[in-house]
Amino acid sequence: MRSFDRSDGNDILDFETLGDVDSVIHLAGVLGTAELFNDPHEAIDVNIHGTLNVLQWCEKNSASFVNITMPPVFPSVYTTTKICADRFASLWNMWRGVPTAHVRAFNAYGPGQKYGVHHPQKIIPTFATLAWEGKPLQIWGSGEQTVDLIDTEDLAHMLVDATRWGDDVTFDAGTGVAFTVNRVAEMVNEITGNIAGVEYLPMRDGEIETHIVAAGVGWDRLDWYPEFREDKLVETVMWYKSSDE
Repeated sequence: MRSFDRSDGNDILDFETLGDVDSVIHLAGVLGTAELFNDPHEAIDVNIHGTLNVLQWCEKNSASFVNITMPPVFPSVYTTTKICADRFASLWNMWRGVPTAHVRAFNAYGPGQKYGVHHPQKIIPTFATLAWEGKPLQIWGSGEQTVDLIDTEDLAHMLVDATRWGDDVTFDAGTGVAFTVNRVAEMVNEITGNIAGVEYLPMRDGEIETHIVAAGVGWDRLDWYPEFREDKLVETVMWYKSSDE
């Protein structure tokens, strides 16, 4: 197994070689919601052109391709680029013979997930950081929109399992359990002992209130399925107590 990461000086926009590998799990991308309206061209370059570069490398080197994607829930720059990247992956599977699988990640969380300036505001890092600071948890909209929380260990497990399949199959990387954002805020405040409550803000550009939950697509091909585990949520929230992220 080899990691090809931008922090190591690698760039999928100047993609030369991964060495001798049988399968590529493609996780690189520019993330964000409202943030990407400020620079949509970078998102297009990295998320679409970068994906195409990786697909062409897989074609040339007879490697399979696993793409991480998302439910198409928000009318955002990120969602638009990911839908396009998905279509390219399916095209290269159909017309260029690249074995392809898609892992549709819902709301992933885990220790180490980035938070702060220059990072997208993901629900658990954002809530946990504010809670440990004794501040109200900021909720965009009514908070009645739902999320499907999957811990990163289960997500990684599914990504690796997806390398065994190449017929353009999609796997739901969610648990099938829907929580309202209000309930998630309540759980985080309970774990941290935060009494500041919540603060409601207008929805951000590129987001709408929606109700998402994994339907179990692709699970029939696996010998396991992801489950929400409260202990994993507690472990993650506790990680941010001493984190500088």
